[in-house]
Amino acid sequence: MITLRSHLFQVLRGIAVLLALSGVPVHAQETTQRVAAVVNDEIISLYDLEQRMRLALASSNLPDSMEARTRIGPQVLRGLIDERLKTQEATRLKITISPAEIASSVANIEKQNNMPPGGLEAFLKSRGIDFDTMRQQVRAELAWVRVVRHELLPDLHIGEAEIDERLNAIRANLGKPEYLIAEIYLAVEDPRRDAEVRSLAERLIDQLRQGAPFPALARQFSQNGAAGGDLGWVSEGMLDPELTRALSKLDRGSVTPPLRTIDGYHVLLLRDKRIVGQGEASEPLYDILSVQMPILPSSTEAEREEQTRQVRAVFAPGKSCDDDEKQIKQMSIDYNRVQKIKRSEIPEEISSRIAVLPIGQVSTPLDADGQRRLFAVCGRQDPKDNLPSRDDIRVRLENQEVDIMAQRYLRDLRRGAFIEIRI
Repeated sequence: MITLRSHLFQVLRGIAVLLALSGVPVHAQETTQRVAAVVNDEIISLYDLEQRMRLALASSNLPDSMEARTRIGPQVLRGLIDERLKTQEATRLKITISPAEIASSVANIEKQNNMPPGGLEAFLKSRGIDFDTMRQQVRAELAWVRVVRHELLPDLHIGEAEIDERLNAIRANLGKPEYLIAEIYLAVEDPRRDAEVRSLAERLIDQLRQGAPFPALARQFSQNGAAGGDLGWVSEGMLDPELTRALSKLDRGSVTPPLRTIDGYHVLLLRDKRIVGQGEASEPLYDILSVQMPILPSSTEAEREEQTRQVRAVFAPGKSCDDDEKQIKQMSIDYNRVQKIKRSEIPEEISSRIAVLPIGQVSTPLDADGQRRLFAVCGRQDPKDNLPSRDDIRVRLENQEVDIMAQRYLRDLRRGAFIEIRI
């Protein structure tokens, strides 16, 4: 059973006023142990809420003001409630997280933010944040990973038909864009809070554009469960069409405006983009030997043809281009050797001559800019289809399915819990 008082938003505004106008840390006041919420048999104190609010503000570079606290208050309280549910489920399953694991995770956060060892704790303390607040958040994240692994993975099975379906979808998208993205997702569970949630999304976007790190904001606010908000590579058919259309208009490193879907708002960061099926081996790679001979004004056509014949005679079946290169060099003729050049990087007037040229055979002459040029293909590496392996697809599908199952798991924990807001 969930008991949520209808005036929660107004209450949070009142708390924001209390915390913003109070010049004294909450833990030094009589309200230290005032209960903000009850989650089953555990409490979330007003001090817990105030500390987490400070952490969220510091992580997102938002000003510590009444307006900012009012905006982020519902998300912060929801996050604390979800953390309690996760750690309670871990306790029920006898799952524990060691201090060493927490320290390792904190070290990773410091590394991601280019901080020295101990830098995160110093940063938070300088902003009046008890470092235990961060430890509690990290502990809940690690515990939830263990819960999901313990409870969900044994029942997870991706069939061959599902892999075939995804492979067919990838083939259908060959030549189309795909995007490497991260996401901040803000749920709208009550339609009356739509404007409030959108306002928070807009404020987070402002902070991103001013340089706030996306992973830090995703950690504090996003409800999609992905670490740092990362969703990996996505292509047509994998996202809501509205989200895909928005991504198609972005430049690398930019973010979308708040995008409303049926269940909430999405803010997407485009980290990179490419064409499905294209990569290092998605087109032929050529090894080309080119020979340049000057066209002298005084030379006759017969003389030019004889010089061309002599160069052609160098190339013969069974010889390597290395041998040809040495012989051309002895003839004191200019030449150039280019290896592993993509078909798309070769000028059209040259690629049209070598596209179907057998290995070791010399092209027809190209006369331009006072030179006659001949081209020989020393080697050709044909493209692969560049499709992921079945094992790669299985892992992707498993990760996606686990994310969905974990969200349902947490939703069921909420529905079955006693949650009461007392502030």
